[in-house]
Amino acid sequence: MTEQVRLGQEKETLLMALYLRALDNRRARPILGDRHAQQTMDRIDYDFERLRNLRGNAPLVATRASQFDTWTRQFLQEHPDGLVLHLGCGLDSRPLRVARPVTARWIDVDHPDVIELRERLYGPVEGVRTIGSSVTEAAWWDDVPADRPALVLAEGLLMYLAPDDVARLADRVPSHFASGRFVFDGVAPWVRTVAGLQPSMRRAGTGFRWALPSPAAFAREHPPLRLLDQVSAVDLIARHQPGIAGRLTRALAHVPPLAHAMRFVRYGF
Repeated sequence: MTEQVRLGQEKETLLMALYLRALDNRRARPILGDRHAQQTMDRIDYDFERLRNLRGNAPLVATRASQFDTWTRQFLQEHPDGLVLHLGCGLDSRPLRVARPVTARWIDVDHPDVIELRERLYGPVEGVRTIGSSVTEAAWWDDVPADRPALVLAEGLLMYLAPDDVARLADRVPSHFASGRFVFDGVAPWVRTVAGLQPSMRRAGTGFRWALPSPAAFAREHPPLRLLDQVSAVDLIARHQPGIAGRLTRALAHVPPLAHAMRFVRYGF
């Protein structure tokens, strides 16, 4: 049985990410290997053929998800009683991919219609609570416990927000929790410009609004954040690609504008 999807155009980006994770899972040597993505896609009444021109982005989306999964596992190993707060969770299956200690808490946040669809598709997930709200609103933070270390994940999210909203979120995270990690991905300014040329992005009526020129400068602008890791997406993709494709990507990783096109960053506070 398929589910009807009625989302605003700008929210169709969550279907793009789902489609690309499913494509990765079909490969002989997947990067992420998210079996839930294909199962979920098969239940959605949507013409995914509209997204075929995005297929080349599958390694990027899979690599990003894999890196964020790794940082999530590390956090839960260090803090088995910690809280994972996933902002803009979309239809991501991370709570099903990552083993969670029974003492940990997990909260997924997204727009109410996205949460409603997510719960229809996945059903209740033990140990996971959902909050239906735009991440840029302030009221939902009242429902987030602040009594334990937190890992705040913002995967494929911040570049779609207005710069002022990103700044408020970066200040809110360390002010709400006593300690933890803030993990997200950011694009270079030139990527913000060219991304709007993609037909699927134009059709969805969305585009990148915020860019991350310097991870170190971001920490200085938002104390007490401190930069722990920055990983080049291009470099990480190269490690997962065999043969000529891998060699070509590794060569591109040495070209500064391309190496810094997208970075996965982890901050401590």
